[in-house]
Amino acid sequence: MSAYDDRNQVVSRIQEKLREFLFTETEVFYYHLENVGVRRDEILDKPEEFVDALHDIFGNGAALIESAIISEIKASNSDTAAKQGLVDVLKSIERRAK
Repeated sequence: MSAYDDRNQVVSRIQEKLREFLFTETEVFYYHLENVGVRRDEILDKPEEFVDALHDIFGNGAALIESAIISEIKASNSDTAAKQGLVDVLKSIERRAK
């Protein structure tokens, strides 16, 4: 699997997890995400901004979403080491994809 495929797989897993939490409101979330300067395909490029947007939109509920995304990524990517937060996990994946 190429780095590009791995990157797309991670972004796809993030989007799946967001759909589980947001149901039909996923597009609203992406609209707000783009308003802070992060397109869907830039989540790995801008992990801090992505996580900040989660916290701005969901407040304390963002921690639950972060945890679920981390679990999903770890389940599908055995190379992902235990990290402290979503930003670290996304950065490690982005580094490997380059």
